[in-house]
Amino acid sequence: MAKVKILVIDDEQEICELTRSFLSKRDFDVFTATSEGEALEIVNKEDPKLILLDLCLGGASGIDILEKIRQINQKVRVVMVTGLEDEESMLKARLLGAGEFIRKPFSVDFLDELVSRNTRD
Repeated sequence: MAKVKILVIDDEQEICELTRSFLSKRDFDVFTATSEGEALEIVNKEDPKLILLDLCLGGASGIDILEKIRQINQKVRVVMVTGLEDEESMLKARLLGAGEFIRKPFSVDFLDELVSRNTRD
């Protein structure tokens, strides 16, 4: 049986690696991207089931990336990751189909439960 694919998009390499390490140990196939270009290439090529997408990616907006992801795949589950209290961006993300939000910093227990909930069929 093929592993469930998860894409982590965050401009902080350390968060990408920690999340990849944690989720790989739970038998997920984890991809990471620190830029919009990398992220969209992986979405096209790997067809992940779940995307953890940072709301603020340095020079890029997570909302803009979410719009482009939706042009590629309308059904992929997207969880927005944020350290901000930006209600306007959160509303835009919801309108674009983001299912949930996770706030930084987050615990591995919360991440584990959130990923399990979003990768079940």
